[in-house]
Amino acid sequence: MKEQGEITQLLIKANNGDLCAYNKIFPVIYTELRHIAHRIRFQFFGIETLNTTAIVHEAYLKIINSETDWTSRAHFYGVAGKAMRQILLNAARRKKTIKRGKEAEHICFDEWEEKINLSDECSEQLIQLNDILLALERKDMRQVKIVECRFFANMSIEETAAVLDISTATVKRGWQVTKSWIYTQMQQNKSA
Repeated sequence: MKEQGEITQLLIKANNGDLCAYNKIFPVIYTELRHIAHRIRFQFFGIETLNTTAIVHEAYLKIINSETDWTSRAHFYGVAGKAMRQILLNAARRKKTIKRGKEAEHICFDEWEEKINLSDECSEQLIQLNDILLALERKDMRQVKIVECRFFANMSIEETAAVLDISTATVKRGWQVTKSWIYTQMQQNKSA
């Protein structure tokens, strides 16, 4: 893998329209997104049918088509975490819609989206997690960013700290508190 400084420079150059830099960075980005997507497959029960390639392609398209100016490798992968969250949530919602017999209303503009297949239980858990994260966004957006980096982009404590420009101690503390809070919320929703 290329050095982090080199990746940052290539992202900035590609962002500024340098086709040569884009051609050099594409395989690095694709490989890293594939690695993240592969790890995500095994974080949920019942995703043995989840297609890593479908997640990668969907995430890549979402990231590249965004209007974001990449300032660093860390920034890029922070956005990747949010993209992974949105992709999995969309797949979960689609599964819920199909389960309720509304498959005919679903129009898919991207063939890759159709290849993301979640179990019923996983779909429900992802939708519930998103609802909890939306509630958390109203209280503390930084905690949501930590979840996106750590859970959806599978970043280390150090990478998360770099993306959010906070200390590793703050990330560790925030991650522990947020995980506990999310768990409590999910348990309360189960018993309700």
